[in-house]
Parts: sequence; C-alpha cells; structure tokens
Amino acid sequence: MIKPDFCSQIAPQSLDKLRDRWSFSMWYFWLGAFFVLLKIYNRLSSGICYSDTVMMGKVVIVTGANSGIGFQTAMEIAKRGAKVILACRDDVKGKRAEASIKKVTKNNLVRYEYLDLSSLASIRKFVDEFKQKEAKLDVLINNAGASGMGGKKTADGIVRDMQVNHFGPFLLTILLVPWLKKGAPGRIVNVSSYFHRFGTIEDINEEGRYSFYRIYANSKLCNILFSNELARRLEDTDVVVNSLNPGQVNTSFYKNAKFLEKLRSMVLFTFFKSPWEGAQTSIFLAISDDCDFMTGKYFMDCEESKMSFKATDEEDAMRLWRMSEELVNLKPEEAI
Repeated sequence: MIKPDFCSQIAPQSLDKLRDRWSFSMWYFWLGAFFVLLKIYNRLSSGICYSDTVMMGKVVIVTGANSGIGFQTAMEIAKRGAKVILACRDDVKGKRAEASIKKVTKNNLVRYEYLDLSSLASIRKFVDEFKQKEAKLDVLINNAGASGMGGKKTADGIVRDMQVNHFGPFLLTILLVPWLKKGAPGRIVNVSSYFHRFGTIEDINEEGRYSFYRIYANSKLCNILFSNELARRLEDTDVVVNSLNPGQVNTSFYKNAKFLEKLRSMVLFTFFKSPWEGAQTSIFLAISDDCDFMTGKYFMDCEESKMSFKATDEEDAMRLWRMSEELVNLKPEEAI
C-alpha cells in the first residue's frame, strides 16, 4: 500500500499559514539585521576624540552638564583631572550628576553650580560667585540648549528658547572672557547644530513669529555667528573660539512598555548617536592639542567641517552682536 505524501496530508489553509509565518519571521530577521548593520556603520563613521591630554590644573565650565551630551563631556574631562563646574538649572539632577561623575572618575574637584540661562540675573550671579572662587578659567563649553519650551518671552523680555540657546550663553561668555584671558591659552566651545542652515536672525525676538523648530534653527545659527565674531574680536589673545555640530543624538531613554515607545526607542538608538558619541567633538575642541591655534572654525565628528554660507556673513554677525548686547543689557565696561 502506497503511503500518501506528508505534504498532501496538510490542508492548503495550513500550508498558507506556515508560509505566512515564515515570511513574517524572515521580515523581522532582515529588519533586525538592517538595524544592527546601520548601528555598526553609525558607530564606525562617528568621530572619536583619542587625545590623551592631561587636564590637571585646568578649570572647565560645562553648561547643561546634568544629562546627555553635557554630562558625557564633563565626565570625560573630569577623567583627565580637570576641575569641572557643572552649570545646570536643576538642583536634584545637578547634584546627582556631580555624585555620579565623582564616583566614576575619583575626581573630587567636580562640583555643581546653579545656573539658569533663562534668567540674566542668574547668569550674573553665577559669574560673580565663580570669580570669587576661581582665579582663572581655561575652558568654557556652552553646551546647554532647549527646544519646544515655548515662544513666549522670559521676565527679561527675550523669547525663552532664544535666551537659553543664544542670548544667555552670549552674556555668560562675555562676562567670563576676562577670566579666560587670565587662564590663557583658553578655549570657548559653542555647541550648535546642522539645523543652523535653516535659521535666520530676522525678528528673532518677536513673540509668536516662529514655530519652535524655526526658533531652534535661528538660535543655532546665532551660535555660529557669535562664535565667528567673538573669534575675530579675540584674535590677538590666546583665547580660541570654535563651534560644532554634535550630530543627531539620542538623549532620551524610553522605558514605557508600550509598543510604539519601544519602536521609537529602537529608531532613535539606531539612527542617532549615543550621548557619548555626540560629546566627542566637544571633548576634542576642549582638550586636543590640534586645536591650540584653530579659531573661528566649525567642526563635526572631530574634524573641521563646512558651515552654511549664511553663517559666514560678517555683517550679520556684527548685527547680531549689537542686538545681543542690547537685549542682555551689557554694560559699556563689559563690552569686548
């Protein structure tokens, strides 16, 4: 008696289900393989700072150092022995970051100091207290940034995101320049973004004029224009000024169990840099001997990069400078 073929015993509907499951499994396999390969590519193509410069005796300020790029920047500089001031506006997160960095680096010279860039009074208080405690400043890293905090104005009459991202750092930097000159050779590092290419300086302090995305782009353009103009004004000093694009960085962690949150986390993890990777160019500009005489430049992945044409406009840079001096109420004796 001839036995029927095994496959002939399976109903056509069951065969279809098996094929569907196999196709679905293979689809997941190839999607997973794609994400893995893309992550490897992103890691290999990201610039890494390999400088082993010792920073003992150096005083470094990192704004927004309680999380993300700022935290990783402060961590790596603290490992090299520098005195690192974590300038943040959240007491709880700031003190937690201080404790974490001290624990990892064994560097007890790390300390948190309160700084709210959305308040000009807070900036002036921070600088006054810093000058009472420190005789010099070697490196200032303007890392703190904000987006989507609203287009309304602060108590100082400045659009909030613009103040946190540009006008606040402008005042902070100008007030600290004398201390940077004391610590010369000194460095100023301004964290900008690729999105500066979509920015403008027209009507940037007009409430409701732009969406949160455009406000962010405007502020990032201001970062570079400010860096370039400051570099020109400090040309005869030993203080160099440079700006950078850290790349697209995943600075959020999603622990929600919902499927969409997990998917979002996977996309961010795959396509964006980690905070440590995003911090590499800031670290490079802060510590590398290669940057001793480089000023007024724009960097990405630890290499000089090309800024947008509008970011090279010297007339716009001077116009922004005058606007910034006026909006932050800079005193004549404080001007550079």
